[in-house]
Amino acid sequence: MDLDTKEIAKQIYKFLFENRIEDARNFISDALMAEKTEKIKITKTPLLNSIGKELGKLIVHDDWKYERLLQLWNSGRREEQLIVISALGYISKKNYEDTKNFVLEIVDSIGDWEICDQMAIRTVVNLVVANSDEMFSILHNWVTSQHVWTRRLAIATVPPYIRTAKEDSKRCLDLIEKVMQDSEKDVKKAAGWALREVSKKDPEAVFEFLRNWAQNDNRHTRWIIKDGMKKLSKEQQNDLLQLLK
Repeated sequence: MDLDTKEIAKQIYKFLFENRIEDARNFISDALMAEKTEKIKITKTPLLNSIGKELGKLIVHDDWKYERLLQLWNSGRREEQLIVISALGYISKKNYEDTKNFVLEIVDSIGDWEICDQMAIRTVVNLVVANSDEMFSILHNWVTSQHVWTRRLAIATVPPYIRTAKEDSKRCLDLIEKVMQDSEKDVKKAAGWALREVSKKDPEAVFEFLRNWAQNDNRHTRWIIKDGMKKLSKEQQNDLLQLLK
């Protein structure tokens, strides 16, 4: 079945415009029922992203958009939250301040790695590009949060950001440094991912950063180093492995 994502977005928009949030949720569920994968019964992320982007185009100029999107987000269901994230991704390029405030309001309600990473890749990175000074201050606050997904969100923003800001490796590494002893698996994985991405832009900076941390015998730190060094040269990796012995 080939879905017309623009038509789906138009119908969702109509329900939101009329403040019929429950009808919007029911429509999303019904419209996507046949698109769920066979094995794990979920709708594929690219389809949800496409619907969300089209919704963002429709809703971007409406004063009520954040209120209704928040209600849709609070349904707590994966499909609605991914649609909201992609809508925000479009809106965030037009309205920094209000999108930032929306993200600040919902950040502690993020409940899994997919929602976290999609929020980083599609929305938060746009905010950082728009106002890096303010947003890096916010990211530094997030990495001290007790909420694991808030910490991961901060670090997961580094990979898409460094692709657009190739000269900003120091600021990215200063942020990653805050989680180099984090014990949470999902935060450690994000740190490794971020280090690999920064390595593609500034391998020498990452190498020196990891050399300094290799003096630390914390097992979580050592795991992050081994995971994060994989895009460095073989010689650099061998030097780090020698330090880790």
